[in-house]
Amino acid sequence: MATLQEINQFTPAQFSAAFGAVYEHSPWIAERAFALKPSQGFSSRASVHAALVATVQSASDDEKLALLNSHPELAGKEAAAGTLTNESTREQAAAGLSAMTAEDVAQLRALNAAYVAKFGFPFIIAARNNTQGAIFGAIKSRQLNTRAMEFNNNLMQVGEIARLRLLDIIAD
Repeated sequence: MATLQEINQFTPAQFSAAFGAVYEHSPWIAERAFALKPSQGFSSRASVHAALVATVQSASDDEKLALLNSHPELAGKEAAAGTLTNESTREQAAAGLSAMTAEDVAQLRALNAAYVAKFGFPFIIAARNNTQGAIFGAIKSRQLNTRAMEFNNNLMQVGEIARLRLLDIIAD
């Protein structure tokens, strides 16, 4: 864990190295967020998170879509192949997704496929905040939304995932 005092001394490269994995396969967010560091430095974990979220919000729609598409499907092919990031592996396990029955895995994969077919990006939820049952309920109910609603829902979930990941990185 890094302290705020240490973080405020980081070079852009050090900041990117420390926070590049906060957003799944999207180190560009940390690279850009460094420029938003206040002149007096970050005052809290929340202020680091705010800089990261502001970076995502100011990104183009294409960049936001690429960010969403960089996220793995829950209990999907990456999980089966063991190629999830360490963070995603821990988060999916915390929600009980790594301990599902074969039938549950098949059902979640079918729900994921239907979601991607409808919206053009994967279903994203902060797994660490949810149980397996809550995730199944959310993916079913959110399929009733419009694409614009889900685009925004997913960006909010990505921001929450980032906030939770910062808890593991920054001593506040």
